[in-house]
Amino acid sequence: MITIIEIRIEALKKDFDKLAKDYEDVADKKRRESNPQEQNNLQLQLNEIAVNMEKTQQQIICLKTTKNEDNIQDILNLLKPYEQDISIYVKRAYQACSPDDWPHPLPDKLERILAELKKMSQGESKYTVIEKFIARLVLDLEMPQLISQQLRAWAETNIRGYSELLNVTLTQKKESNNQNSYLIVVVRRSEQDSSSNPNKEACYFVDAWLIPDGDNYNYQNNSVCQQLFYFQNTTETKQSEVKNEKNLTFKEIPKAINFFLNQIGEYSSYRLTIEIFLPLDLINEAVDIWEIENEFEVPLKLAHQYKVVVRSTERLLPTYSRYQGFWQQKWMTLQKIIKEPVISSFVLWDDDDLKRLLFELNKENTIGIKLQKIPKQTGKGSVFAVILSTATPVALWLRCHPPSECNQQVNELLKCCIEQLTKTVAEKRREALKKPEDIHIGHHLSLLWEDPYRLPPSIDYSM
Repeated sequence: MITIIEIRIEALKKDFDKLAKDYEDVADKKRRESNPQEQNNLQLQLNEIAVNMEKTQQQIICLKTTKNEDNIQDILNLLKPYEQDISIYVKRAYQACSPDDWPHPLPDKLERILAELKKMSQGESKYTVIEKFIARLVLDLEMPQLISQQLRAWAETNIRGYSELLNVTLTQKKESNNQNSYLIVVVRRSEQDSSSNPNKEACYFVDAWLIPDGDNYNYQNNSVCQQLFYFQNTTETKQSEVKNEKNLTFKEIPKAINFFLNQIGEYSSYRLTIEIFLPLDLINEAVDIWEIENEFEVPLKLAHQYKVVVRSTERLLPTYSRYQGFWQQKWMTLQKIIKEPVISSFVLWDDDDLKRLLFELNKENTIGIKLQKIPKQTGKGSVFAVILSTATPVALWLRCHPPSECNQQVNELLKCCIEQLTKTVAEKRREALKKPEDIHIGHHLSLLWEDPYRLPPSIDYSM
């Protein structure tokens, strides 16, 4: 249904087009006229037409602004009563509509989100960013049905070419599903409890971000990166006020990751990689076999559905900045040989001589290590500390002793090219789904994979 404002805009556009044609005709006539007096008269006509064109243009802009304001107020009135319940979906749609170089952070409040969307240019698209935002919400299958129906009814009445917009948006969503997305989870130790009570169970803070398109992500230039929040009771806690500064025991962290997975919707697929930053003394924890809660009561583990790698929380600390250049240089070397077999640039290590390991990993063309022995120690003074201090980006190991010839089975994985290692490890873990834990290495594989350019937004972590 066309509104009165739209009818008036169309009429003004026709007036403007007529004035533009009149201006062109008079200007052409003036160019052919040789009489100075007549030329002067024609110039006066041109001036008058130009003034009328400017007035008409301003009227069109004013009506468009009024229409846009009315739309925003309608949307605000429609969504405001449900703001707490749909905050996740609103922010997800906002992220999808925001330009990659948009300089402002993700707003907390619905009013601010709509205000930011209003500022964004629609470019060459026939649809405003607000209209695209509504289409994203309508197509979000996780939106409560009642709200989705109200949005759809409003859009059918107020968005011209609404059906076409839905088709365009649906195509864009399908394309985004083909991107490699990442869920970054940072686990950092809470020192306050342990310092006051050494016998108390260690607690941790957990932060998380979704990177929808990891292949085109750069944490330094405002690329799209959505922070996720962990909270338990939406009736008692406003999402906009939630902070992840919640002390969790290590056993409670899988529950937080489950909560993060519930927030990312369409990005939760086999293409998702979960990167878990762990303090060095926890780097050998079996995070890939953490269980996923689901309403179907089917026993699933993270590695059964996603690619899972571990990373070191220490690499995010300001104290690691002295190694940043080494880390990036090693990663550059990895990129140059990414099509080569893993074994060609890996150290196979079964010794306890950490000084010799330091020498081996510092070699320019060494980008990874495969541990032949089960790690007995983590944290400072361990093999993992050497990996960290040499900025080695990749490591593969078994956490415990499954069947005989297990090392040979792991070494077989190293025959793939470096580019395929995360995928190969993921496949081996899924293959283990049908095998008992004591006879398949897929239950016990850990993979450290450190990309210096895929980091959460710069945060000063103090530990």
